[in-house]
Amino acid sequence: MSLLLMLLALLGALAVLGLGTWVAAQVRRSYGDLEPGGAAPAAATSAEPPAGGYTLIDAAESPDGPPLPAETLAHVCGLIERGRENEAAGAVRDATGCGTHRAEEIVAEIRRSRRP
Repeated sequence: MSLLLMLLALLGALAVLGLGTWVAAQVRRSYGDLEPGGAAPAAATSAEPPAGGYTLIDAAESPDGPPLPAETLAHVCGLIERGRENEAAGAVRDATGCGTHRAEEIVAEIRRSRRP
């Protein structure tokens, strides 16, 4: 009987250990630290674009991306003046192809720069 209890205790300990390891792996993965069994990602050391002439960062997403066309800028400024900033962000997004968050940042920058 005591051998059976010891075996059950050992199996319980293994189950707790396994569950703890799984939970720790899920937490690490959610924070983007490491993949299981993988090494830390290497940091990029070169500032030059990769062969082929493109980069992984879209030009519209970069802080110094292409400027807005003059007609789009005028349209966006008009929308901002009328308090229609969501539509202004949509116009920026359509003109540049950037994401919603970046378009809202651009609208905020335009609003700040146009204030007297």
